[in-house]
Amino acid sequence: MTAEELAELGERAAGIVAGGGGLKALAQALADAAHGAVLIEDDQWRNLAVAQARGTGTVPASFAQWYKPVKGTNGRTARATLDQGLHALCAPLPSAGGDGDGPAGYVTLFSRTKPAALAAAAVRLVASTASIELARRGAGRPQARRAFWERYLAGEWSDPASLKEDAAAAGLALPASFLGAVFDVEGASPSVARDAVAQALAPADCVCPLAPTSGQVVALFPMRHASDVSRARQAATNAVRDVPAQAAARSVSCGIGAYHADILEGPQSLEEGRRALALGRRLYGRGSVTLYADLGVYALLHAGGVREAFLGFAEAQLAPLTQYDRKHKTELLKTLRLYFDIGENVKEAAERLSVHRHTIFYRLNQISQILKVDLHAPKDQLSLRAALAIWLMEREEP
Repeated sequence: MTAEELAELGERAAGIVAGGGGLKALAQALADAAHGAVLIEDDQWRNLAVAQARGTGTVPASFAQWYKPVKGTNGRTARATLDQGLHALCAPLPSAGGDGDGPAGYVTLFSRTKPAALAAAAVRLVASTASIELARRGAGRPQARRAFWERYLAGEWSDPASLKEDAAAAGLALPASFLGAVFDVEGASPSVARDAVAQALAPADCVCPLAPTSGQVVALFPMRHASDVSRARQAATNAVRDVPAQAAARSVSCGIGAYHADILEGPQSLEEGRRALALGRRLYGRGSVTLYADLGVYALLHAGGVREAFLGFAEAQLAPLTQYDRKHKTELLKTLRLYFDIGENVKEAAERLSVHRHTIFYRLNQISQILKVDLHAPKDQLSLRAALAIWLMEREEP
């Protein structure tokens, strides 16, 4: 690319913005000028526009996993060589007004040949004009979204219909519910921490809705049903592994809240994520990923729960066993209670229940699998013993 071609690209981009041509036209202008493929993504690495010149071939759906910003002229520009010799050059979209909220998005140029000397300037030029186009077409939209997320996380809605209506007005589509998580990125600036976490979580469609004022980054995982929690845990584990190198951080820890089916309970899940982060670092150290649901009685004691909270804890711990017993006409809950009461003596448990000791071993293995616990682990034992004690007090109450 020559200086004259760069000037022509600038003129074409200005004309596109002035005429309301849109992001697709901007992407195509860069693709034609640089003879490559262009991808424009938003701040959460979601596709906004794509364009391609002939001969580029297949390109990735996102540049998120390769984006490692480095200090350069006029901002942070990332370069990468992908599989099969595909080169990429990525520049962030400046945020409207330079308010410190981080990039408004990203423009990536893919090419089969090494980018020319002026290619970086061309990508930055299109990134700047794309930012203007976003601000022009969605005037006030970033502020509206920030205001929405602040209100949502403060728990200001009590009606799901009103919540979704206000989200749509801010240009947001909400999932069935959110799973809240908090990442503590030690040693990195707030903006760099948020960018790195958002990039790492992009494959999970996770949202990092607010600009952090510290190294703690709030993340919301979209949920359809309870089984999606395992996907969120894996995404968080990958982020804790990858973000330190990307953000030049000393360590990253994460706390994940409990699953709630109601979209209105997202703020509660986030608060549980904060507790899980605090407790997880104390119990397991830095660099851990801690689920609130896995903390058992520790979370209950830390929160100083009222009677209803204790009963809810016992129900959550033992419900899988009681349901299994009812369905299969078994005595697993009775076996577990007796096993703990007699000091984990398998022989005595078999004698009292008039069964072979191998039956006791089989039942204990069933209990471990159904409750997903290790009956020999002190932490799991503490939670189960506490749940049984609460259940017993409630059961024997008139």
